[in-house]
Amino acid sequence: MDFKVKKFKKITDERGDLVVFLGQSQLPSSVKLFGQIYFVTFSRKGVVRGNHYHKKWREWFGLIEGEVHVKLRDVNTNELKEMTLSSATNEYVRLEVGPYVTHSFKCLSNNAQLLNYANGEWEASDCYRDVILA
Repeated sequence: MDFKVKKFKKITDERGDLVVFLGQSQLPSSVKLFGQIYFVTFSRKGVVRGNHYHKKWREWFGLIEGEVHVKLRDVNTNELKEMTLSSATNEYVRLEVGPYVTHSFKCLSNNAQLLNYANGEWEASDCYRDVILA
C-alpha cells in the first residue's frame, strides 16, 4: 500500500508550537510542482471526512488539532491499515497517501482540523467514492 507516516518534533516555547509540515527537499522530483493546500475541519465528534481515493493525486495530511481515527485501503489489493492521530502528543505526524489508496478520517474529539497538501488541484473527475469508514 502506498502510504508513509513520518513523526517529527514540535518546536515549542511559551508562545506555542512551530512545525515544518513539508519542505520542498522532502518531495520527490515527480511531485515538486505546486498543487494546492487546504484545511479540513470536523465540526463534532463522529464526523467522517474522506471516504474516497484519487488516481492522480498524492496527498500529505497533518493533524493540527483534535484526534481522528484513520482508515486506509489499497483499492488494488484490498489491504487495510488503521491508526489514530492525536494533536495531544510531543510529536506531529504527517501522513502521506498515494494514488489508489482510499483515505477516511473519523473525528474522535469534539472537533478536529487537518492540514492537507496535494500535488494537484482538485478535480471532480479524479475523486472516487469508496466508503470504508462510517
